[in-house]
Amino acid sequence: MRLGFDDDAQAEDCARALAAAGASELVVHARTRADGYRPPAYWHRVADVRAAVSIPVVANGEIWTVADAQRCRAESGGHALMLGRGIVANPGLARAILGDAEGQLPWATLQGLLAVFWGLIVAHIEPRARAGRLKQWLNYLRRTHPEAEEAYQRVRAIADSREVARLLDLPEAPDGPPLRHAA
Repeated sequence: MRLGFDDDAQAEDCARALAAAGASELVVHARTRADGYRPPAYWHRVADVRAAVSIPVVANGEIWTVADAQRCRAESGGHALMLGRGIVANPGLARAILGDAEGQLPWATLQGLLAVFWGLIVAHIEPRARAGRLKQWLNYLRRTHPEAEEAYQRVRAIADSREVARLLDLPEAPDGPPLRHAA
């Protein structure tokens, strides 16, 4: 759940209603719908929600770094986190939060993951939207990997998925519909 729609005045009431309806856990995005994805996240309000219910509450929102995760835990009063865009930008973030000194996957590993992701895109996404999906992830990866910046700049203005695949050394994408449809 989010903290609310236009404001967070009913966050605790909504959490209690979800718990009363049988939810066994809540993930709280620490912003309202009106806040969108703009910083800051209001992690202290997740603590208020936690105090209102007896089920586990997971904090989410604006966790981009280990320091963000530590502040979120401290302000929300919880230990469980849900990572969103932060782990898209740095797929090694969860490892870093758990204490892995590296905390960032090497570019060679990410290239393999990009190939897997591309295969999923080709399998499930119409050709006209394929290049955009891959560029979206590269755009996030630019925050933590200079190689992603280079790759993004190579394909930034290209909409043809076959050309994107060629420029990034990915398996060629057929021009037709997805190989199989998502369930």
